[in-house]
Amino acid sequence: MIRDLGDGLVLRCATDDDAEPLAVFVGDVLRAQDSAEPNRTLAAWERDLIGGRHPSFRPGDATVVADRRTGAIVSCLHLLSQTWTYGGVPIAVGQPELIGTVTERRGGGLVRAQFEVIHRWSAERGQRMLAITGIPWFYRQFGYELAIERGGGPRVFLDAVTPLRESPPGWRVRPAEDTDIAFLVELAAAATARHLVAVPRDAALWRYELTGKRADSGARREIRILERHGERVGYLGHAFDLWGSSLAITAFEIMAGVSWREAWICAIRYLVESGQAMAGTPPDTRCTALSFWLLGTEHPLYGVYRFQERDDAYAWYARVPDVAAFLRAVAPALERRLAASPCAGHTGTLTLGFYTGGVRLTLGRGKISDVEAWRPDITVQGLEFGRPSRDPRRPLATFPDLTFLQLLFGFRGLREIEAAFPDCVVRTQEARALLDALFPKAPSDIWPVT
Repeated sequence: MIRDLGDGLVLRCATDDDAEPLAVFVGDVLRAQDSAEPNRTLAAWERDLIGGRHPSFRPGDATVVADRRTGAIVSCLHLLSQTWTYGGVPIAVGQPELIGTVTERRGGGLVRAQFEVIHRWSAERGQRMLAITGIPWFYRQFGYELAIERGGGPRVFLDAVTPLRESPPGWRVRPAEDTDIAFLVELAAAATARHLVAVPRDAALWRYELTGKRADSGARREIRILERHGERVGYLGHAFDLWGSSLAITAFEIMAGVSWREAWICAIRYLVESGQAMAGTPPDTRCTALSFWLLGTEHPLYGVYRFQERDDAYAWYARVPDVAAFLRAVAPALERRLAASPCAGHTGTLTLGFYTGGVRLTLGRGKISDVEAWRPDITVQGLEFGRPSRDPRRPLATFPDLTFLQLLFGFRGLREIEAAFPDCVVRTQEARALLDALFPKAPSDIWPVT
């Protein structure tokens, strides 16, 4: 037991014995919107997690709130540990997942109590950040900000692509196999290099994606290899079931020197036929569209086909408990950006204020020599119109609440944040140039290890 919460409730770690009770609980509490049926895919995912299939999750990484009298589970939260990259720099990340509370116990602080525990665990594990997908606003209560691009991309209605063209000669799509893992590792690395925040996969993680999940797990994706004249030239990923009436395409990568246009023509036939096969019965259930939403707002595929419909991007919530420590960890990525900018070789100091705190970056000839927590004097933060103040107690740039995370993770550019938040203030042209160089708007592609 971690804590006695009173009112007959206890907060404890999950155990092996919780596998089936938690699966039933998650399936029941986290139903698809307006569904009368439990969510079978999330229940299967829960069985995989507690059953030890995930490469870094064990039962004790989940918290459970239970009724002391009956033993019934009334709330739960899971912490998945993994490694992402920021500008190519590996970062330890914690991902809270499968969070739910029975209706009659909501609003009682049970999720907050569990977040306090997993935030402590995350810090003990050296995780620089936490990230979660979720409903609007809710996780802001616990120190999270919608700050990393998630999804956004085209949608293709099947009526617009039928009749289907024949695949180019020599092209085919087949299921990925264990012998394809080395190829997948190499090609996926090229995709992560295009993005600010990404999730690298080594051979062990690709093997987990191919064979480590139950067939009906909500975390599973179908992985397919694209071949040209018998040679592997690309891969694609898609959901194993329809999302509403759409088939979601989650990954699409082609080797350098190979036509994305030919790959698209080959893949579209396969995807349409797969979506139609998933529709099955009853007759009013059918696949009407292909959704490329999870490919993000920027992708090479968009340059070879004119997509008529697009879905707007959503965002990942991010929590960075120590901004100074995070910036120190990703300093190599920031220095590379600086070297490729008009501020290359810059020497100076950049102070960032968050109203209740801040950080100070010291740069010497284009290198970040120090990043430290810094507290501005809020009594001297008034605007001085017409001339920049050089009072060292005032930050050179100020960001309200957690909005700096949007800039840090490339979700919004500096001018977008200034336009949306009048209390985002940049005092000097030097500071503006440095912020534009260090933190440009950039796409991310997060396929978490779930």
